[in-house]
Amino acid sequence: MKKHPYKYFVSLALCLLVFATSCNKDFDKVIPESPENNGNVIYKAPKVLYLIVDGARGASVRDAGTTTLRGLIDSAVYTWTGLSDNTNYTDATNWSDMLTGVKKEKHNVLTENFAGNNLASYPVIFERIKSLRPNMRIASFASSDLFKSKLTGGADVTESFAGNDEALTSRLVDFVKSDTASLILGQFGGVEAAGKASGFDNKFAPYKTAINKFDSQVGEIFAAIKSRANYKNENWLIIVTSNKGGQYTLPVSEDDKTIFSNTNVNTFTIIYNNKYNPTFIPRPFLGNPISGNAVRFRGNPEKTVAKLGAGISNEFNFGASDFSVSVKVKKGKTKNTSRGDYYYQWPSILGKRDRAGWGGDNAPGNPGWDICLFQNGWRFFAAGGQDFVNGIEVGGLDFSGDIWHDLTFVIERKADGKRYLRMYTDGVKGVTNDPGDVGQYDGPKGKKDAPVSVDVKLRGEPNFDNNAPLRLGWADGEMDGDFGIINLNMAEFKIWKVALPENVVKQFACDATMEESHPNFNELAGYWPLNEGSGDKFEDKGPFAAPFTINGTYTWETFSDLICTPNNTNLGVLVPKNSDVPTQILSWFNIPRQETWGLDGRVWISN
Repeated sequence: MKKHPYKYFVSLALCLLVFATSCNKDFDKVIPESPENNGNVIYKAPKVLYLIVDGARGASVRDAGTTTLRGLIDSAVYTWTGLSDNTNYTDATNWSDMLTGVKKEKHNVLTENFAGNNLASYPVIFERIKSLRPNMRIASFASSDLFKSKLTGGADVTESFAGNDEALTSRLVDFVKSDTASLILGQFGGVEAAGKASGFDNKFAPYKTAINKFDSQVGEIFAAIKSRANYKNENWLIIVTSNKGGQYTLPVSEDDKTIFSNTNVNTFTIIYNNKYNPTFIPRPFLGNPISGNAVRFRGNPEKTVAKLGAGISNEFNFGASDFSVSVKVKKGKTKNTSRGDYYYQWPSILGKRDRAGWGGDNAPGNPGWDICLFQNGWRFFAAGGQDFVNGIEVGGLDFSGDIWHDLTFVIERKADGKRYLRMYTDGVKGVTNDPGDVGQYDGPKGKKDAPVSVDVKLRGEPNFDNNAPLRLGWADGEMDGDFGIINLNMAEFKIWKVALPENVVKQFACDATMEESHPNFNELAGYWPLNEGSGDKFEDKGPFAAPFTINGTYTWETFSDLICTPNNTNLGVLVPKNSDVPTQILSWFNIPRQETWGLDGRVWISN
């Protein structure tokens, strides 16, 4: 997006300074306005008003009939679908994101009492500013006494009001009329208090009333700013945002199972300047529609499993040839949710082996392959063959639960004579572990928080052939107690007798069906849509017409969902999040963020 068409005689000097000092190249600056050069240059002084309202769901604020906030968006970058921390709903965690510019993994504020925090290493924005501009005047006014005591270091003025938003508003109005502070913060708690007492939705009158009351308080403060004697010589950035939403059960028709249907993390953000063009940041594209019928596969005791007959299963031994496997998966919650709702430890969901898990130290080592759930992601597992007796596991990317995702792996022999593995999650290639631990892998090592996009070179000569039936669902073998009990749907299971090219995987991974227009349609070895809706068979549309027979306890379920919804980390960069605000403020004051600060935020600029 373009910056405002302001003319600055300092622009060249700033660019040279950025180049010379190697400042962060991703740090887009928003330079305060200056008037035309008529010989008597007077630059408008940059000012920031930063208002935080606790517990205000973005959707509720959007629909509450506010007047002040609606008026601000005519000259603002704004969204009703911002995101707070998606796993921690405490005020303290989200306040800390909003004041430090880093996420909880760095500031370590995980509880309301701030126990074990790392704010010494990641202090609030006030202290960052003071380290570079010690004479800048900063003021903070908080409804919460805890906010004042923990998150206002470096402010010249810091006051709190024991939960009294009316007193807070009155003080802010008086203060902004004449004080010289460049950065003024206000934190409000009334909306969250109303939500806790009644419910976090406009259908609860106290909650809607509290939102509109806050709106009128913003109006009073804004009017006080415009009444300032020197207002015409000042350039105000006004940021109004919520720290988080609140718990509310959405109607089924509004719940798409993505993070944007989590009412606890739904925030709004308005970044206003009277020279801004209105710039709406919408809810991002969340995936393609997929609908149909699917079996619910469960682990012990239901032991839902579908198998091919032993004879026909051998048609899916590919010897030394290339092959590719793809399946659509929708994880349900694991039986033990203490590590997260969708955290699984090792269970196989499909494969061609007699037993899941490590093969054992003696040949033939339970040869074959599996796709397993692996923490919040998945893994490819293989055993048997030269250097592969015990096995190898390669971790794929994480993917969210209760949303459909595509998992694909490709085995390919290259010109060097070696076999390679490629793993794709929703068409994105990535490895998240270090298979070198078992001596079976050459190449870069991936981590959960730092995946690598590589072809995994497999040492030796793995053996993927066996007499085991091709299987979907439950398998005996390695699993970690209740973390290993599967609960999922599967659809669109495909096996090709070729190594799919990377561009083909990326292009077709998120398609909900398989069409004859697919460039490798004629190389299909098996294609099971898995969508019959009744009965005990999965029919094969491939050349062998080999049906799976379903056993164990199972149910057919009808679904209408999305597929390939981006993960929460990726979505977090598409809409404003709490940790963006400090970076936005630094940008407004033309303060270059230091690499050592480790800020996680980005700058949002008007079109």
